[in-house]
Amino acid sequence: MIFRRILKEKSFLVYGLGSTGKSVLNFLKISKAKKIFLWDDSAKLRKKFKVKEKEISLKKKIFETDYIVLSPGISLLNCNYGKLLNDNKKKIITDIDLFFLTNKIFKSVVVTGTNGKSTTCSIIQKILSNSGLQAIALGNIGKPILNYSLGKKRNVVVVIEMSSFQLEYSKYIRPKHAILINISKDHLDWHGNMENYFKAKLKIFSQQKIDDFAYIPQNNKIINFFKKNRYNSSVYISKKKSEKIT
Repeated sequence: MIFRRILKEKSFLVYGLGSTGKSVLNFLKISKAKKIFLWDDSAKLRKKFKVKEKEISLKKKIFETDYIVLSPGISLLNCNYGKLLNDNKKKIITDIDLFFLTNKIFKSVVVTGTNGKSTTCSIIQKILSNSGLQAIALGNIGKPILNYSLGKKRNVVVVIEMSSFQLEYSKYIRPKHAILINISKDHLDWHGNMENYFKAKLKIFSQQKIDDFAYIPQNNKIINFFKKNRYNSSVYISKKKSEKIT
């Protein structure tokens, strides 16, 4: 796992130079990462960030790179170098992975779903704040997550909105509380099919441990998925009366 203290020993390729990619680049510079390579399929953005096309061999850079930080808008099905990235999928992480790996002591509530993510995050953050807790909403809601540093704060609760795009490539997120609001057909052009979309959403629970909590809708497919994969977290079904299933 990556920790802030060893970022100086790691090389990164930042693929995608929009707002998320820019925040990753700034974070890695501040952390003094060993090497930082940049790429975007847009020639305009490559020019803006002074990526010299004649000097870059993307295949070579990926070979030399420890981690590829992929921006959430990029699908391996549609981007210019999808096959190359897919061949190196084990190296792909996200900005939210970096947040979890470099901020080890904090409480988290991570929310995903086809609809209602931002509203749910805002409500949770407001309830927690009104209860006297220090709570902030980050991720897919508002500014990129790496624009915010927890520093030495220990009692903050971070409410994170995550899209299926972010979850698809995340490997290290471990929410204390993970919430799947709902799931319906969406983003199939990005994921390829409904099964891929479904699996991406369910990745929100994959790293949870026995002392973590998962909240899911009353959906037989999702419930069966949990039972089949034997996740460690305590799982609750969202309905009029919560029902614990593990």
